[in-house]
Amino acid sequence: MDYKITKRDGAKATIEYADGSWAELDINSTTTKSHFEQMVKDFAPKSQADVSVDWLSVGDKTITEEEVVEAPAQPDWLVARLTAYGSHAEQIEYITENGLDAWQTKVSEIKTANPKPE
Repeated sequence: MDYKITKRDGAKATIEYADGSWAELDINSTTTKSHFEQMVKDFAPKSQADVSVDWLSVGDKTITEEEVVEAPAQPDWLVARLTAYGSHAEQIEYITENGLDAWQTKVSEIKTANPKPE
């Protein structure tokens, strides 16, 4: 890639590309030659060819931090079951104190009390 360093000012290096465009690159004491060359390549002028991608259209809108995307509501029977099961820590504590058979019985009772629609 053809370029020329035209200015060096402290932590900045200005380069000029063969087509006359330029870039100002940040450098520091840890910048290696290969890192600098990568920055030169990254800032190099890009082809003006029409690049076609299916996912990019004029008028597309991105979601910003201010916009909230609500999760789909969970069905009532599932919410009831999850509430009755308790947290993972509560479930482990129940099994530890009462045994696995008792937990399986409790799960069966929870499922019976909150049936999943068919």
